[in-house]
Amino acid sequence: MKGIIAIAIAAIGCATISPAMAEDGDSLTATTGVDYSSGDYGTSVDTNILVVPMSLRYKTGDFRLTATLPWLRIDGSSAIVGNGSGGIIIDPNAPRTTRSGLGDLTVGAAYMIPEEKLGFGLDLSARVKVPTASRSKSLGTGKVDVTVSAELSKTFDIFTPFATVGYRMPGDPSGIDLHNGWTASGGVSAALGKSVLIASYDYRESISDLARDSHELFGAFSTPFADRLTFTLYGTGGLSKGAPDYGVGSMISVKF
Repeated sequence: MKGIIAIAIAAIGCATISPAMAEDGDSLTATTGVDYSSGDYGTSVDTNILVVPMSLRYKTGDFRLTATLPWLRIDGSSAIVGNGSGGIIIDPNAPRTTRSGLGDLTVGAAYMIPEEKLGFGLDLSARVKVPTASRSKSLGTGKVDVTVSAELSKTFDIFTPFATVGYRMPGDPSGIDLHNGWTASGGVSAALGKSVLIASYDYRESISDLARDSHELFGAFSTPFADRLTFTLYGTGGLSKGAPDYGVGSMISVKF
């Protein structure tokens, strides 16, 4: 599942969107939608994951503050902890289960330096995962995780190539051996009037020795269909056992 970037496209307004389309002034944006993914993640059964994210973003100047709380339904291997996007597997041979509930709250802060200051766009961000999900249902690890990232972008007419690198620092839950891991993305966005097309390749290093690294292709289309409403449709294709075989989703954002 490509939840983080999908939420970013619909609600956070990150550097993958052309600077020519950037928002002016302060704004508050609420986003929700549906995300579905399926894959075996290197286990013996397919795991189907349904996510309904609820996200708020406040933007003032070049700063952004975000908060996201998802509802999850996981039908598949009980080895998958959380939404599976981080490759957290506790036992590849664990039995099949179905569980649902609220996931972990993620709060973040970001600062974007526009192109006119440096000659390229620079987006610096940090996110903290607060353990609000049920550990007994394996909807979360019960520990705080921290992720930091930086994104570079440069606009050429309607196209904006971008590259992102991040570092994930999971907590240390009892009974699960986790370690820090790198993430990276590279792609391009295209501004089509007020709409945006995005395509990228995304890599996530596994933070569990029982899981493989994730390699995915990602594509999205985002367009406004009213003054304050934006609709986003996206899909993913897995290139490795550490990623879902496929994922699809849609989101709607309302700006206040």
